[in-house]
Amino acid sequence: MIERVFNKEIANSCDELLTKLIQDERQYDKSIDKDFIVNNYFKNIVKNEENILLCYKQENKVVGYIFLKPICNDTQKGYLIDGLYVDKQYRHNGIGKLLVKEAIQLVNKKCDFIDINVLYANKIAFEFYKSFGFDEFKINMRINF
Repeated sequence: MIERVFNKEIANSCDELLTKLIQDERQYDKSIDKDFIVNNYFKNIVKNEENILLCYKQENKVVGYIFLKPICNDTQKGYLIDGLYVDKQYRHNGIGKLLVKEAIQLVNKKCDFIDINVLYANKIAFEFYKSFGFDEFKINMRINF
């Protein structure tokens, strides 16, 4: 079941999943600290009603989330998907797809576009978002020292 998060306890559960997301991204970005832990991030985020945090609950446990925050340029308003994560044991059951579809449906009349940043080496995420109609828009490049 998908629900919009306003509750502090549920927001804290999403913090735990965000920590897992960041740790998973270490396989693509070695600069991420292996001991990094997210605390009290989403409880502050949900105070702003323009931010959208949705969670997926199964048996009253938060097993996935998607977070969208508003972004604007000179002429258009959009949203950035700033995190999508489904706990590993619940993957391949369509939860991520449901979260993305719900998020798109929630914002498509409120904005002109939705952006998502995907790490280049994360081909699974790249193909996942392409299946919803996301196209390459901008490329960021980096040199590590």
